[in-house]
Amino acid sequence: MSEAKTAALRYVLHHYGNLVSVEDPIFDKESKTWVTNIRTDYPRIIRNDQRPGEIILKFLSMNRLGTLRFTEDFRPVEVTTRKECIRNLGMYLNLWRERAERIILNTSASQIARIAETQWVLNPVLKVISNLQKKEIIYDEEVLRAPRSDKMKRYLELLESVQLVRRIDKGYTYGNLLTALQDELREDIEGLEAAVLSHVLKTSYPLLRDVFGITQVDRFVHVDSSYYTPALEAERILYLKRESIIAHCENVYGDRDSLGVTQILDKLVRVKALEYSHPFYSANESLFSEMLDLKSKLPELTPPKAGKSLNI
Repeated sequence: MSEAKTAALRYVLHHYGNLVSVEDPIFDKESKTWVTNIRTDYPRIIRNDQRPGEIILKFLSMNRLGTLRFTEDFRPVEVTTRKECIRNLGMYLNLWRERAERIILNTSASQIARIAETQWVLNPVLKVISNLQKKEIIYDEEVLRAPRSDKMKRYLELLESVQLVRRIDKGYTYGNLLTALQDELREDIEGLEAAVLSHVLKTSYPLLRDVFGITQVDRFVHVDSSYYTPALEAERILYLKRESIIAHCENVYGDRDSLGVTQILDKLVRVKALEYSHPFYSANESLFSEMLDLKSKLPELTPPKAGKSLNI
């Protein structure tokens, strides 16, 4: 180990504790200082209810908690404060939670699209599909006569952005993707509707939530994530009791409605997003395999900034 890294490790051990480390320092010739990133492999303890005595220990790599700069003779001159490192650690954990939710939604969208509440809240999308199947064109004048016409116009613009509809003179018609889905699922109306909603969820869920104000699907994603996020961390199928999933929902999302979580679990099992064999919930093996594959292909988590530095 180099003398520079030894000095950096000694500093972070004294000021941040033994869970924090550093990368190999790099010498900046211009400022004549050594610079390194403060990092940690943050421990995640995961339990499998089928084997109560077993503890699964995994680590979440956080390579940019902060920075440490010190002189040629190893005196620190600029460091990220302990408070900012803790804040950045929280940011990493939030980034991981959001990434896990995206992985889970992208993989389970076809199942979530078949839940009645999803179809109800995204009924304007299904209304567009139903009308195009009957007459191939939705005219602007029809949109203007519709209740809440501004909202319907925004939905059509959204569907145009994801190639489900195409703008033509005085209206909208099939987009390239909807044409392909229609050809593939011509005799399966429910399958076509689910495929359309699945595509909308995969491509536009943040927009639906933040711009259209649709938050009802959030709860299904949260409950689904309360099983799959620990499983993704463990990188193996877990067998969890209802109480463990309810506890995760409350701890992570503040959802204290155990009756509602139980009902949602039943619906997720019904559409094959989860499996259930009393008393354990477990993964849909095919979906979970896709999740693990997607997780392995994503880049390293990086917070927006390393945090404030303190000049010494």
